[in-house]
Amino acid sequence: MKRNMFLVVSLILAVGLLLTACQPTVETVVVKETQEVVVTQVVEKEVVVEKEVGPIVMWAAYDLSDTSNPPSVTLAQAIDTFSATTGIEVQYEQVPWDQLSKKLALQAQAGGEMPDIVEVGSQHIPSLVSAGALMDIADLVKDASWVSQLNQSETQSCVLDGARYCVAADIRGGAWYFNTASFPNGAPATKDEWLTEGERLKGEGSYLSTFYAGKEYGSVELTWAPWIYSNGGSIFDAEGKPDWASAETVEVVEWARELLSNGYIPETCFTGDFTAGETPWVDGSAASVRGGSWSFLFIPGLQDKINAGETVLGVSPAFSSGKNYVFLVGEGWGIPEGAANVDGALSFLNYFMNPQMLAQWASQHYGIPTIDSAFSASAFDNDFYRATAKNLSENGIFMESSPYYVESLTTLAIAMQELMLDPSMDAMQTLQEAQDEILNKYW
Repeated sequence: MKRNMFLVVSLILAVGLLLTACQPTVETVVVKETQEVVVTQVVEKEVVVEKEVGPIVMWAAYDLSDTSNPPSVTLAQAIDTFSATTGIEVQYEQVPWDQLSKKLALQAQAGGEMPDIVEVGSQHIPSLVSAGALMDIADLVKDASWVSQLNQSETQSCVLDGARYCVAADIRGGAWYFNTASFPNGAPATKDEWLTEGERLKGEGSYLSTFYAGKEYGSVELTWAPWIYSNGGSIFDAEGKPDWASAETVEVVEWARELLSNGYIPETCFTGDFTAGETPWVDGSAASVRGGSWSFLFIPGLQDKINAGETVLGVSPAFSSGKNYVFLVGEGWGIPEGAANVDGALSFLNYFMNPQMLAQWASQHYGIPTIDSAFSASAFDNDFYRATAKNLSENGIFMESSPYYVESLTTLAIAMQELMLDPSMDAMQTLQEAQDEILNKYW
């Protein structure tokens, strides 16, 4: 298979550390109207600043005024503590997650003012590098004490050809959640088992599963790509060119068409947004849902059902390779090319990348920290995180890289949606046309 990706076999060396001593934390109650949200207060850590450094500009997706959202509270506290400790002011700008990379790339190409530090995801690194938007910080951080503690998954997230373009704070990934009562013989693990269980559950008046597979690039990352990889196919070749027009992809399309035409999954998987893809599970009409390790933040009732043992973490269906792949992504920080205050940005990285901070940050996103010792914090000492760590380490796979990542995946997602909603369309022809569109436009 023509792919430049890695199975993550070393994501969680820290699983064995779960029963070791916990990191010290302090709980604080943040009150908004009548709602109480318990968050873990940022642990102050001394950061040495050798010279006076001016303010830094930070771009990230969080609304720092939202006291009902623990990650927002944590970042706000982290910024306040960092500024109080170092004397470095942080000028914060909220940019929606789906616009962050695009805005950064456009600023770089237009020669506009750049932030000093920006929130980034590993899947966007190649396209940001191609746009000249991210700085290689390998030499700048090589002597930092935390660099030697980073696990292999972090390296796979942020290092390309020996150059480091980001620092991942945690690893997150896709996940399939199954209601135990609906699967007395266990959750299905292969494409054929999905068809068998789909027919059984249809007879009981239930959908087998629900998920998002609409016309946005995220549907390829989370749904289509793991299935295509499991069937021996690929999305991009070694040069980053689209490589999805293949017999392996067609087989996946025809299997998904069978699920839909037989009534095993709802049409809203393909016509709606992310919420519409989750609603049939929330309202009880679907027996499973594809989300992510982060889904406690977004799917109502999931955390309660997991805690009650009514829902368990299962696997993505395996195809010809026998692999149950799930999407894997590293989330963290990068320093843009053209940043005015690189020293200040490095000071923030040195502050942020300590086990106590990472444990808090990762647990509030339901991800796995990239410094293994952080995984020994008490927040991770439960069955959910043990299952999540096992799933990501055994089944997680990073997407192949491409300088035109979002543009390519969006084009593929639109083609996939059209194929699902119009079964008369020829799958190979449609995939080839979508592939040629990207090749002709960018290559």
